[in-house]
Amino acid sequence: MENTTEKWKIEDVLKEKGVYIGPTVGVSMLPMLKNRRDTIVVKPKTERLKRLDVALYKRGDAYVLHRVLASTEKGYIIRGDNCYADENVPEEAVIGVLTEFFRKDKHILCTDKKYIRYAERRVKTYKPRRFFVRIKTKIRAFGGKILRALRLKK
Repeated sequence: MENTTEKWKIEDVLKEKGVYIGPTVGVSMLPMLKNRRDTIVVKPKTERLKRLDVALYKRGDAYVLHRVLASTEKGYIIRGDNCYADENVPEEAVIGVLTEFFRKDKHILCTDKKYIRYAERRVKTYKPRRFFVRIKTKIRAFGGKILRALRLKK
């Protein structure tokens, strides 16, 4: 009997089948992709990626799906929609590109005008979102200090 518990690597599936279809894991692409709920369709990278493409790349042994912000001579500047740090990713680390996804029962193509407007808006609003996240973090930290001080006085 054949052992079917062997795990396939995504890059092997892309080579063998020409497409990878699977769930998402993590929160870095929120609000577009929800953790363990949405399904992605990734095709092998056949050409240089463009701004706003969503690249599937490897960081060590982990697979990461993030948006391309810009191309560089050696690769790309990439960031998740829900992240606040850019990453330089070499060309050879990118193994695929998101072409479509299923959000609950809704099918969304990455070439759809509405999707492209969303991607543009997500990239354009990065600085104000980062500013408000920093403020929120400082408020929470300050609130935590006050609560700890009040508990110590009791």
